[in-house]
Amino acid sequence: MDEPAYDAFLSYSRALDGKLAPALYHSIQRFANPFYRLRSSRVFLDDRSLSANPGLWSSLEAAMGRSRWLILLASPEAAASEWVGRELKWWLENKSAQRILVVLTSGEYAQAVPHEVRKALGEEPRWVDLRWLREAGQVHDSNPRLRNCVADIASAVRGVPKDDLVGDHIRLHRRTMWLTGGAIATLVVLTVALLVAAHTAVGKADEAVAQARTATARGLASAAVANLRTDLGLSRVLAAEAYRVEPNGQTRAALFETMATSPHLERYLPVGGEVTALATSADGRVAVAGTADGRVVRWDLVKFRSTERKVGPRAVTAVATSADGNVIAAFTAGYTLRWEVRSDATQVIDTPDDLTRGLVAVSRWGRFTAVYSTSTSAEVYENGLSRTTRVVHDDHLDRVVERNDPSSPVLMVRLPDDFTLLEVSYNDWVRRSPTTLETASVVQGNAAPANGSWGGLSDDGNHFGFSKDGDTRLWRTSQAAFGFDTHDVRLPAGRDNPAAVAISNDGARTAVADAGVIYVYDMSGPVTGERTRLDGNSETPFVGFLGVDNNRLVSATRDRLVLWDLTRNTPIGSTPIIRTPLSCSACPAPRIAAAHGGIAVAAGSDVAVQWYRNSIGPDNRFGPLVWNSTGKKLFLVKMPDGIGEVWMAEHGLERLSVWNGLVNAEFVVAMGVSANDHRLVTVNERGDVQVFTGRELSSTGTVKVDRRLDQQGWPPAGHLAAVSADAVTAAIALPDSVFLVNTLSGKVYQLPGGKADAVVFTAGDLFVQRDGAIEIWDTSGRFLRRTVPSDPAYLPGLAVSPDSKIAAQLRSDHVLVITNLVTGELVGQLRLSEQRGRFGRIGVAFSDDRSVLTAVSDRPLRRWDLSEDNWVKAACSSAGRGLTDDEWRHFVGTAPPAQLTCGR
Repeated sequence: MDEPAYDAFLSYSRALDGKLAPALYHSIQRFANPFYRLRSSRVFLDDRSLSANPGLWSSLEAAMGRSRWLILLASPEAAASEWVGRELKWWLENKSAQRILVVLTSGEYAQAVPHEVRKALGEEPRWVDLRWLREAGQVHDSNPRLRNCVADIASAVRGVPKDDLVGDHIRLHRRTMWLTGGAIATLVVLTVALLVAAHTAVGKADEAVAQARTATARGLASAAVANLRTDLGLSRVLAAEAYRVEPNGQTRAALFETMATSPHLERYLPVGGEVTALATSADGRVAVAGTADGRVVRWDLVKFRSTERKVGPRAVTAVATSADGNVIAAFTAGYTLRWEVRSDATQVIDTPDDLTRGLVAVSRWGRFTAVYSTSTSAEVYENGLSRTTRVVHDDHLDRVVERNDPSSPVLMVRLPDDFTLLEVSYNDWVRRSPTTLETASVVQGNAAPANGSWGGLSDDGNHFGFSKDGDTRLWRTSQAAFGFDTHDVRLPAGRDNPAAVAISNDGARTAVADAGVIYVYDMSGPVTGERTRLDGNSETPFVGFLGVDNNRLVSATRDRLVLWDLTRNTPIGSTPIIRTPLSCSACPAPRIAAAHGGIAVAAGSDVAVQWYRNSIGPDNRFGPLVWNSTGKKLFLVKMPDGIGEVWMAEHGLERLSVWNGLVNAEFVVAMGVSANDHRLVTVNERGDVQVFTGRELSSTGTVKVDRRLDQQGWPPAGHLAAVSADAVTAAIALPDSVFLVNTLSGKVYQLPGGKADAVVFTAGDLFVQRDGAIEIWDTSGRFLRRTVPSDPAYLPGLAVSPDSKIAAQLRSDHVLVITNLVTGELVGQLRLSEQRGRFGRIGVAFSDDRSVLTAVSDRPLRRWDLSEDNWVKAACSSAGRGLTDDEWRHFVGTAPPAQLTCGR
């Protein structure tokens, strides 16, 4: 009998992934698999696929020889495994490195993938990230995030596009649910016939409806995750609809992921047809699109209203607008439509019908409209010039000037003022008079790059450039001469197949579109290079900056415009009127005090409350900050003097009083105050707990632990100690244990479990962050209520919502991970502000049950909204639409509901 062939061979570390590998093995084989078939693909796993055989290595060699792919569960443990190393070495010697699929389960790519494999693969290839999945119990078909990862693996192994495979999986799952529903319905009928019990039939029918609803919600959630990178607008409305159908852990996670993906995306604007041209006004308030069905659409970006005009039966291939967006020019083969929006007056500017490639420009205030038309049939004369018709319309004189001169192929034209018409090519930059079309100046040179490049010109015509693979260059068009190597700015970055290039008016930033992704580059400043990537769309043929603000862009994808704001970090984030003070790189994270409606943030010697700021001088620093029960008084300690003060923060920041007692500490790690303001507790760097009582806050005692809190470096971080809300109990995370101090009795109690990374109190619970888990205790530390699994890769430090239901933890890559402490489910992940040019760590604290705050040095404080209802509103608002009937039928397979408005 012939030995079976395998689609994939699974190579993994038994030490780390011994439980995960079998679970993943089953998921890959069952993905998009009909219920009547054993498996849809055949994967080799040593424990499951080998019979008893003394020749283990020869059996593994034989299995690899019959396998088309090798799936490497990459981790530092796998990289150190002798068996994994032998398997990879054999594969590189006998098979293709391009048939290795990397699935990262732990660590970073460079540490988890052996050097020989990385070298064979070349540049870091696309890999599947499963580091968040550490428990085999999470491997379940109901997990949409896992389904998306399995779809990545299965699509590569089977050679089927991911979208098709996900669609098959959803349809097969739906078909199974239909069969299940049919069986339930049959059972109901039999039960009714046998028992004649109407209530039983009703119960079964309700169960069938509930199962169908769950299947629909899961299908929509899976489709939302599958469309994240190709159509984020559709992904968001799918996720919003999934959550509306059935709010559960799976739909909540999908909704959160769509909102956290591509955080700079502001909103989509429908155009009603394929976008074939794009322009923006100089004031950044208007975007103009031409369409394939011959319309020009004007979007007011302040009121978010659109108006349009029919230009002709053929596609509009070039558009331009005046500085205020009032005068618009739209080119179609044979003529250009000039549209004055306020008066709604239009005028046709004729050009030859056979010259179908057009360029248009409108002067700043709309007086002049320039139209250039050339042939697309590469009609070039012997001297390299091509036939070009130039037409300029003067609205003030109601006159048209026309010239038909051969010229170098013109790439772009601009009318920066009423005296200059600029035409740019790779070989010359020509300035003409718009009133006569006579040449005023010619600058000749050569800036022509190799193939695979795309050129761009800033809206004001001051900067010209191109971008290609690994090379982006800019020239000022005011130069007296130019050459390929006389650029003003060169950046060793670029894409290999750009589709559009935008240049900001000051030349400080470029945006390059390639395969649907916009790569934003800083061309000048303290840090140059790639700043960010704007993704979520399958294609981006046009992109431009909005006005003089280099942080706002507009692009086109299919039948929509997309607005981007580089200062936004997510649709679910907002910026309170507080800027985090500047902190040093070696300092603890900024300290956030948020309670009872008050928010304050301190770093070093500076503190900020709303728009008020205060400093205690370069020789002092703030310890923790604590609000009183009214949210108007702020308790603080100035170090190293140990002076405690009470500040009034209702109408500014002013010192109200000084504590009667001095704080005995080099560093105050934690502090808490009772509801009546008459009892205050501090914890210092030695773990000593000091108690202050009375209206004057006199020092009335100290419980000494005399063990330094230095396990995380020096000075000690604030998460190593905490004081309960009633200022009765202090929790201290020492290098090898957690101690609880009752400040009333002075008794010290050691919490079971050994070393911890962080401790946090809420009103009713004590939370202890340990390696791979969050423990939830009563505030006295006597009863362990439950343990929530966590990821040991998270940084030390924990923030918990006041109602004890949500936790926030940081990763080293500046991602904030949100966990539901009731269900243990991962809610989602938030990528925080980039740290380029910033100092210090990130402060995290909850301001209420559904809002978490993050503080980055010298940046505005950020508030993140964790309310699911608000996520739905934000998803619908940014998508700018709801599901269509056809989309419902495609993704769900049933008749659509009567109302599909997003967020209804």
